[in-house]
This record gives sequence, C-alpha cells and structure tokens, in this order.
Amino acid sequence: MSIRNGSLTLTESVFSQLRADILSGQLSPGTPLMPADLRARFNVSIAVIREALTRLAAQGLANQTPNHGFAVMTLSESDLKNIIEARRINEGTALQLAISKGDVLWESNIVGIHHQLEQTPEFSRDNNFRENDEWSKIHGKFHYALIEACGNPILLDICNRLWNISELYRNWSLPRENNRSAAAEHTTLMQAVLARDSKRVLELYNSHIKLTIDILIENNKLRDK
Repeated sequence: MSIRNGSLTLTESVFSQLRADILSGQLSPGTPLMPADLRARFNVSIAVIREALTRLAAQGLANQTPNHGFAVMTLSESDLKNIIEARRINEGTALQLAISKGDVLWESNIVGIHHQLEQTPEFSRDNNFRENDEWSKIHGKFHYALIEACGNPILLDICNRLWNISELYRNWSLPRENNRSAAAEHTTLMQAVLARDSKRVLELYNSHIKLTIDILIENNKLRDK
C-alpha cells in the first residue's frame, strides 16, 4: 500500500512539473516527450513517467501516437477556433448557471481571488516577457471561481480541460504586442457577474477569450494543419 501511495505521489510530482513546463513555454509545441530522458531527469521509474504522460494527454496538453510516442501538443488556427467555440458554449452555460445559483459566499470568493490577482504582478520580475507563475495560478482560480457555483461537476470538468488546453495557446501568445489590459477585462467581468447581468457577462467573456485568437493570428504564430 505504501508503494502505491508513493507511486501516486511521484506521478503527481512529475505530472505537475511537466504541465508547468508546457504551459510556461519551456517545452514548446511539438517537443517530443521521451520517457527515457524524462526518467533520467526526474529519477523515477518508466511506469511513473508513462502515467504522468498519459495524464498530460488526457488533459489535451500532449499528443500520443502509436509510432512516435508522446509530444507536446501542436498548435493550429483551426484547433484554437474549435477550442474557443467549445469554451464559449460550455463556460457560457456554466456562467449562466452560476449566476442563477451562486450565493453570497460565491460572490465573496470571486472578489477575494480578484483582489489577489490585482495585487500579483502579471509578469516575472526577472523577465518581462515571461508570465509570473503565481499570477498564472491565481488567474486560473479566478476563472474557475466565476463558474464554480454552476452545480454541475461534469460541466466543470469539461471547462477545466478546455482551460488547460487554451492556456498553452494563451501563454504562447506572449509577449503581447498590443494594448490589451487583462486587469481591466477581469475587473469589468467581475462587476458584471456580481450585478447578475447574464447578457453582459456573456458578451464580456466571449470577447475576453476570443482575444487569444486575435493576438496569435496578428503575430502570425499559428499555422493550420
């Protein structure tokens, strides 16, 4: 039993580190994820590595093919448009449900996390072109807090998976050569949610997530399959 628990702990550690490396861009799209190399890096068994890679694939952050093993997912304009459409449908539904069901504790949680987001530098102090890891974590918590009160765990799981995939695209769009203000977008979105203005929330949210496409296309970073 202790071996099993230890294995799960190792798998979680490897998975979390690889996920962070992918989302931060340290492992770029299409990079092969070689089990032997990763085994040496993390000093764990091949079984642990394969379990971690399988979890990455399940979250949409890695691809697995029979003849080529695992690799960081590749990016394309058509895939991103499909992801954004899926987010618009699923997260839009979750937002509407949360607005209708959320209580004062839900509202307080949103306000609290938004305050943390405002007080955390978006970019690394050492590198203005690299997103601050702490800000990225709080950013994810903020978006999840908006829909958490929807009351549908399956819908939340779908939204979480779509978030993980789109985060790779969003991080890859950095540095952002435009006048976008994520802080202002988040504040306006929060205010509309607290006002229970479903129509306004959906308009703001759709615009917020669509900007990732616009930035990547504008900077010519995407190539279709």
